[in-house]
Amino acid sequence: MAINFFVNRDSIYALYRKQINGRRISLTYFPGIQINDDWNPDRQRFNSKTKELEDLNKRLLEVEVAFNKVLDTHDPFRLENNKLAALIEENIQNKPRYTPFFDYCDIYFEHASKRFTRRRSQQILTSINKLRDFSPNLTFEQIDKKFYRDFTQYLMDKELSTNYVGSIIKNLKRILNYATENEDNKNLEFKNFKKPSEEVYNIYLTEEEIEKIYNLVFDEKMIRAYHKDKEQFLSPRSISLQIKALDQARKLFVIGCWTGLRVENYLNIDPEIHIDLGNGFLHAIANKNGPKLRIPIHKLVRQIIERDGFPKSVTQQRLNEHIKVLGEMAGIKDIIIYSRTEGNKRIEHTRKKYEMITTHTARRSFASNLLSRGIPKQFIMAVTGHKTESNFNKYTAAVQKDIMTEKLADYDVWDGDAKSKKKAKKIKKAEN
Repeated sequence: MAINFFVNRDSIYALYRKQINGRRISLTYFPGIQINDDWNPDRQRFNSKTKELEDLNKRLLEVEVAFNKVLDTHDPFRLENNKLAALIEENIQNKPRYTPFFDYCDIYFEHASKRFTRRRSQQILTSINKLRDFSPNLTFEQIDKKFYRDFTQYLMDKELSTNYVGSIIKNLKRILNYATENEDNKNLEFKNFKKPSEEVYNIYLTEEEIEKIYNLVFDEKMIRAYHKDKEQFLSPRSISLQIKALDQARKLFVIGCWTGLRVENYLNIDPEIHIDLGNGFLHAIANKNGPKLRIPIHKLVRQIIERDGFPKSVTQQRLNEHIKVLGEMAGIKDIIIYSRTEGNKRIEHTRKKYEMITTHTARRSFASNLLSRGIPKQFIMAVTGHKTESNFNKYTAAVQKDIMTEKLADYDVWDGDAKSKKKAKKIKKAEN
C-alpha cells in the first residue's frame, strides 16, 4: 500500500489515503523526525551523506513497513490517527529480531544507489529480483548452506552462465555483509558461500586494429552502404547525425585504447584539468580508488585533441552500440570460437570479433598491447590498477597466449628440418 512522507512545519509525517465507493479516508502518523537541508521531497528520504542521515532513513523505512502491516491487519476505515499511532509504535517495538530479507533490501538498495554506479545498482536490483522469484518470503534465518545449494542450482537450471550466477551470489553477500555490519543480521553462514566462476575469453584489439578504427572516415556513401537493407528509410538528417555520432565514438574509443582508463573515467575527462599537451601527459585516476597518475599521451590521442579538441562525452550504452559498428566498418571480422558453462552444460559459441567489442575492450587492449611490446608488467599495472600479478595475468590472458604461440612458432621443430638432420646422422653412423 502506498505510504508517502510529507512535511508539516519542519516535521515529517506519513500519509495514507484511499477512496472506495465514495468513501474517503486519510490517515497520518508523525514519527517525530525533523527535516533539514538534506531532505529530498522527490525521493521522500534524506540524502544519505552521513551515518546519522542513513539512520533516519532506516527509521522512515521502519515506519513504512509497520504502517503497511497495520493496514494489512486492520480495516483502515475503522482506524483513527491515535489508534493508528499506537499500533505502528507497537509494531516497531515488537518487530522480529531478523527483518524479513526483502524489507531490508530496500534499505540496502538506498545505500547502493548512492555508493555504486547506476549500472552496478541495476545489477544489484536484478539480483534481488532473482532472489525474490526463488523465495518470495525469504528471511535472514533461511539463508544457510541448503539455501545456497538450492538457489545456485535453481539459477543453473535456468541455463544462466556460471559467471552470471557468481555475480548474483556476490551481490547477495554484499547485502548480507551490510546487514551484518549494521547488526541487523546474526546468521553468518553466508560467509562460506563460494562465488561460482570460470575463466572467460575476452578479446583485445591489436595496434593495427585500433589504427583501422582511428583511420575511419565517415561519409554518406559509407553510411548508406552499411544500412543497405534500410537505405530507403535514411534521411539526410539521420545520415548527418550518424556520421557525427560514429566519429565521436571513434575518438573516444581510441582515447580509451591508449590511456588504459576505465570507461567511466575516460568519458569524464576534463581537458582543461586533466590534459597537459605541453609536457605530454594526461592526469587522471586510472583505477577505482587509486591515486592520480601521469599517463603519457599516445600520438593518436594527441592527434585527436590537436585536430578537433577533446570529444564530447556520450553514455556508455550509446558508446557500446557505436563501437561494434566501428569494428564492423573497420573490417575486424576474425571468427572467435569460445565456450562457457550455461546451466550444467559446456556450450561452444562462434562470433565475429567486432561483435565482441565493448567499452571495456579499450582498457584491455591498452594492457595487452603494452605487454606484447615487452613493457614490464608492474609499469602497466600501475595504470590499470591491478594489485596482483595473477589478476593481471587473467586480465591479459588472450595476449599472453598469442605471445606464447608466436614464440612457439619460431622453433624449427615445425618444418621438420632438425628432426630429419638428426635422423640422417644416426643412419650415417650406423653405416660406418
